[in-house]
Amino acid sequence: MIRYATNPPRHQIPSSDFSPHLYHRPRPSSTAHTLHTPSLSTRLLTFISRVRARWTYLSTLLLLFWTALVYHSERHIWASSLRSCAWESWEHWPTGATPSRIALVADPQLVDIHTYSRRGLGMAATIFYSDLYLSRAWDSLHRELRPAETYFLGDLFDGGREWAPSSGAANDAPHDPREAQDWREKGMGYWLDEFQRFVKLFPTPAGVRVKAGLPGNHDLGFGGGVRENVRGRFEAFFGAGNDRWEVGNHTFVSIDVVSLSNEQDEKIYGPPREFLDSLSRGPTSAGKLPHMVETTASGPSPAAGSSSKHDLPTILLSHVPLYRPADTACGPRREKGTSIPIFRGYQYQNVLTPAISSELLKATGAKYVFSGDDHDACDVSHMYGTRGVVREWTVKAFSWNMGVRRPGFELVSLWNPLHDPAPEQLEGIGQAAHAAETPEQLTARLGPEEERDPKHEAPKPVVIHGGEETLQTRLCLLPDQIGMFLRYAIAFGGTVLLVTADALWRRGSRRSLGTKAKGLPVDEEGKYWKPSPSARRTGWMLLGAEVVKAIAIVAVPVLAWYCGLVLSW
Repeated sequence: MIRYATNPPRHQIPSSDFSPHLYHRPRPSSTAHTLHTPSLSTRLLTFISRVRARWTYLSTLLLLFWTALVYHSERHIWASSLRSCAWESWEHWPTGATPSRIALVADPQLVDIHTYSRRGLGMAATIFYSDLYLSRAWDSLHRELRPAETYFLGDLFDGGREWAPSSGAANDAPHDPREAQDWREKGMGYWLDEFQRFVKLFPTPAGVRVKAGLPGNHDLGFGGGVRENVRGRFEAFFGAGNDRWEVGNHTFVSIDVVSLSNEQDEKIYGPPREFLDSLSRGPTSAGKLPHMVETTASGPSPAAGSSSKHDLPTILLSHVPLYRPADTACGPRREKGTSIPIFRGYQYQNVLTPAISSELLKATGAKYVFSGDDHDACDVSHMYGTRGVVREWTVKAFSWNMGVRRPGFELVSLWNPLHDPAPEQLEGIGQAAHAAETPEQLTARLGPEEERDPKHEAPKPVVIHGGEETLQTRLCLLPDQIGMFLRYAIAFGGTVLLVTADALWRRGSRRSLGTKAKGLPVDEEGKYWKPSPSARRTGWMLLGAEVVKAIAIVAVPVLAWYCGLVLSW
């Protein structure tokens, strides 16, 4: 048997043959070093050749997978979510109807430096992704659905009540150890920066009326925590919280309920209470308004026109939901729990008191109510005396930081064609809105001069009264941002496992000759070289480096694709 020496003797080199240049290259001169420095194009070609050498079929598959995943999460999921809420897919008005379309947005609550206890990079990332989500949601809402009007239901900011025009804070405010320093460094200017941030995130689309004057408890505080200077600043920038206007033959009334809930300071509760007392019209009838089609010779009479003002259904906008008994079911669209819990805390109260709720319904005669504050969806019906049922929708939060996985907004479609010209045919009502003309009658009225009949007149105008249903709503859900992050994390973990398995398989296929030989006698195995523990550790380190490089060559183009989609929205 041929035996190989385990430690072969070193070749002896005569001392006279030693030369320092055999082991140490002389340092090149600056001129020679400059002449041999590779150019940028050479370096780029070298980098490409190295990437190609490491590129595998698995790299191609991973690149395609990540490209599709990022596009789906950053683009496609937004368009598909909003298109599922297309007006035509859920509106059920008669053919030819032209409803007024409105979007209601609640609780964007811009995250600021006092929202969470963390600071630094974590807070910066939270603010960045929160703003990115709000901007995308706002842009997608108006690009895909194109509502005529959009109303905010309060809580535009998260800490608007804390950043008062003066540094004095409420006595019962929880103490933030950084508050004094923040006031010294930022002061009132921070709120102005937050206002500019809000304007940037929610620009007014062309042709859309946006109303953001309804305040929330995070904008002003609640009840005894509301300060006059904070409310004055909010109204100066966003408009009056107590307001009334008409859209689509419906009357909208917004009430500053966070100030109305103050029971001590007349300067705080006085303006909303005076506004309620100043509502000139009587209570709106909550009864059904059956469709009626009338043909008149001279159009609607003045009496009919004046009475119609009292027949317009009223829609109340309130930041805080109306009172309801505990454990009142909110319907199937609620994400957490089955009802709105009834309790209060620092600067908030989940529902209004029974007295204020009754006062609001009595003063406004509201038939429908929309509210926010709870962050989750809730659909309840209130029984209010002889006026019958008053239905209330609590709108989901618009931001993904508010404790719900699927934020959302409410779409409202109004059609109450009281004293409006009718479409040519109103299907489902049982009769034409106006008398149809035959071709001969059209020719007699609009044909050539020689064929016209001066005695023929156009059909008489009609009056269409409000119908059985004048309002339809749809809760539109936005994408799950936390779900996106989880999908990215799971996909990254799967990528690491695949790349590691591929690297192990490749190392196994080109195993070193120094591995344990097979078929040798037991007494022969110990005479051959085996890797030491330190060599094994080095092997694992090399494996880790190989995995990192394999992931990096895929991650670089994927990150470039991701940043491009994020920054080019």
